[in-house]
Amino acid sequence: MTIGRLALIPSAPCHIPVRAAILAVCVLGAAVTTSPAHAGLAEAQAAYNAGDFAAAFKELKPVADAGDAEAQALIAGMYARGQGVPADPAEAARWYGLAADQEHLYATTMLGWFYMRGIGVEQDAVKGYRLLSRAAARGQPRAVEMKQAVAEKALAGLDDLAETEARSQSIDRAAAYFRIGRSFALGHGVPRLPEVAAEALQRAAKRGHSAGQYEYARRLDTGDGVAEDAEAAFTWFKKAGEQGHADALAMVGKAYLTGRGTAPDRYQAMVAITRAKAAGSKIADKLLDNLDK
Repeated sequence: MTIGRLALIPSAPCHIPVRAAILAVCVLGAAVTTSPAHAGLAEAQAAYNAGDFAAAFKELKPVADAGDAEAQALIAGMYARGQGVPADPAEAARWYGLAADQEHLYATTMLGWFYMRGIGVEQDAVKGYRLLSRAAARGQPRAVEMKQAVAEKALAGLDDLAETEARSQSIDRAAAYFRIGRSFALGHGVPRLPEVAAEALQRAAKRGHSAGQYEYARRLDTGDGVAEDAEAAFTWFKKAGEQGHADALAMVGKAYLTGRGTAPDRYQAMVAITRAKAAGSKIADKLLDNLDK
C-alpha cells in the first residue's frame, strides 16, 4: 500500500542556518583550531558572516572532500539553499549521505527528510523514517520533532486514507482500516508506526471487523502502540471470538485460565480453547499441549 505525501510528511523543512552550525563547530573545536580542518571551518565562518557565500563554500569544500563529516553536512546545506553554489538537491542529498555514513546526526536527519519528501532522491518514506528514527534514537532534536510530526500527520489523515483505500480496493471502510493498520504495524510500504497501527485497527474493530478486533486486542494485551489494558483486551478478544475468530477464541480461553483481564474460570477456558482448536487455532493447540504436560 502506498501512502500519499499529505498523510505522512511534515509540511516544513528543518534546515539549521549555516552560520549557527559553523559557529557551533568552531566553539566546540576551539582547543584544536590549529588543525587544517578547523582552520578551514573558521575561515568559512568569517566568509559566511560577511555574506560571501562563495568564499565560505570554497573554504569548506576541501575540508569536506577530505572526509570531515561536519564540513560535509555544511556543504550539503549550502547546496540545498543555493548559497555560494547553484541550488542542487541531488548534490545536497549526496553530501548529507556522506556525512550520515559517518553517523553525523543532523545530516542523518536531513537525509531522512529528503527521502520522506523525495528531494534530490527518489521518494522512499520507509527509508526516510528509518533515518529519522536512527537520529532520534541518539537524541537529535530535529529528528525527534519530525518523527512526531510524521505520526501526527498519519493519524490526522487516517479517515481520508481509509476512504481512498476502500475505493481503490473495492472494500468496505472496516476492511480498509484493517489493511492500513496492518501496513503501519509491519512497515509494508509505509513507516512502521505502532501508534497509527493501533488507531487504525481500533477503527476497524469498532466497525465489527473480526480480524481488526483480534489485532487491536493483541496490542491492548501487550501495550504495542496503545496503553496496556488487559480488561479491554479480553473484551475485544471475546468480540472477535463471538464472530468465530479462532485465535481470538484461544486467547479468551487463555485469559480464563490465567485470570488476565477477567476472573479465572477453568470451565469457560476449556470451552473456548476446545472451540478454538476445532476452528484451527495453533494457539489453542499449544495451550492444550501445555495443559497435558
